[in-house]
Amino acid sequence: MSRVPYSARRDSPGMPDQVPMDEKPPDPVREQLIEARRNQLLDAAANIFAVKGYDRATTREIASIAGLSEGTIYNYFDTKADLLIGLMSRLAELERLSDELTQALQGDVRNFFVTAFHHRLARIEQGEEMLKAILPQVFVNPPLREQFYRQYVLRIAALLEQYVQAQIMAGRIRPVDVSLTVRLVQSVFIGLLVLRILGDEPLRAGWERVPDLLATLVFDGLNAGGGG
Repeated sequence: MSRVPYSARRDSPGMPDQVPMDEKPPDPVREQLIEARRNQLLDAAANIFAVKGYDRATTREIASIAGLSEGTIYNYFDTKADLLIGLMSRLAELERLSDELTQALQGDVRNFFVTAFHHRLARIEQGEEMLKAILPQVFVNPPLREQFYRQYVLRIAALLEQYVQAQIMAGRIRPVDVSLTVRLVQSVFIGLLVLRILGDEPLRAGWERVPDLLATLVFDGLNAGGGG
């Protein structure tokens, strides 16, 4: 099976895959097989990272858990860091985010905000042990931090900026600084993640109420009088 470099498939924020005119379109069956093998390796990586942490985990151990040879990993992921980015992207369902945002353009902004936050907070809860193991490494490893920022954070930001700008143009959101607004939303999400990992009890106890309360803060504010 031919090598499928991670960076070539994942490193263009917000841009759809393009097939050169002299190449055939992707074979759907082959694409499904590639995705299945990628998920097999990501499942194994999640297992090893949760047990040993990112730094002490090896690609040999990941391959062993997946029931594959170590060399097979490099047909799908160039480095161990690519496995980490792949895990975070899968947890955030990043590959379907563009379609999700496009479909949401015709709907109510507040309802989408609440629904999307509910879903992704549930995903965080499911992947909490893995996140505890890998996120600290993102902050202390400069090359990994740069790759994470470029391939994950900026990619999400680009998609969200397109959505917010489109909603402003449609008159559903008032004009705002789009880039900064998106960063504020991302910062809230990251802050929630960090506080949960730290074991903050009020947050953990009210986890399922967080999206609705956030929507109230964002769309209604805290002014009891409802005016200036």
